[in-house]
Amino acid sequence: MHTGKIIIVDDNETVLKTLRVILAREFKTVLTVQFPTLLPALLRDDDVDVVLLDMNFSTGKQTGGEGLFWLDRIRERNNPPEVVLITAFGDIELAVASLKKGAADFIVKPWDNDKLVTTVVAAWEKRLERLTGPVPQALTGDKSEQSVSDEANIIRQLIDFFLKKYAAAYGKPFPSLDRDARDKLVNQLLTGNIPIVEHSIERAMLLNNAMQLTANDFIFDEAGQASSTSLTLDDIEKQFIQTILAEKKGNLTLTAHQLNVSRQTLYNKLKKYNL
Repeated sequence: MHTGKIIIVDDNETVLKTLRVILAREFKTVLTVQFPTLLPALLRDDDVDVVLLDMNFSTGKQTGGEGLFWLDRIRERNNPPEVVLITAFGDIELAVASLKKGAADFIVKPWDNDKLVTTVVAAWEKRLERLTGPVPQALTGDKSEQSVSDEANIIRQLIDFFLKKYAAAYGKPFPSLDRDARDKLVNQLLTGNIPIVEHSIERAMLLNNAMQLTANDFIFDEAGQASSTSLTLDDIEKQFIQTILAEKKGNLTLTAHQLNVSRQTLYNKLKKYNL
C-alpha cells in the first residue's frame, strides 16, 4: 500500500464513495469532500499528495470553469499536490487544455478502475519525485533493486524529516532538492555525519526561501568533511529511529506513524536494535 494522502472532491456522494473504496486499497489515507471550498483548510499542512477534482459543482453548469478555478488555486500554493481532474466525456477537450495549466492528468466518467488507479499512482509518484528527487547515485552501485529501494527510502525519510522539521521551525515552505543536492546529503550521511547533515539542513532552511535547494545551499564544516566512518543501512535506520523517538518523546504510536510502519514493525525494529 502506498503511503500517500489523497483527497477526492466531487458533489456526487455515490462517486465519492466509489472512488474512496477503490483508492483506499492502494493508499494509506483517502479523504472525500463534496465542496471545493474546503480545500484551503485541507491543504494547509502541505501533506496532501494528489487531489482528484471534479470539473463541475453548481447545478446546471457544465463549463468546467469551477474545476479550472480550483485547479489554479491549488497550483498557486507553495507546495501544491498533483491534481487529477474528473470529467465527463464531453469535456475531454477542456480537460486536455487543463493539462497546460498544471493538472497531472484526468479521468473520464465512467472510468475504468485499473486505469483510474494507474493514473492516481502516477500522479503520486510525480509528486514524490518532485519532493525527493530521483534515487541518489550514491545508493545505486552494484546493489540489488530491493536493497537500493530500502536504503533509498530510509535515507529519503531521514533527509525529508530534517527538511520538514526546520521548515516548520522557521516558517518556511517545504522545499524540493535537485539531484546534486540530494546526492551531496546522501554521501555525507553515508560517512556517518548525521548531526552534520542535520545542522547543514537547518542552516540552509534558515537562509533560504526557495522552493528548490541546490548543492551550493548545503555547507559542511571541515570536521564533517574529514569523517571516514562508514554507516550501514542498519546504522542509518537505527539512528533515524532514535531521532524520531526523541522527537516524539518516546511515544511509539507517533513514532510508528512518522516512520510509516505498523506498531508491530516498530516493536520488531526496537528489539533488533536493542532500543
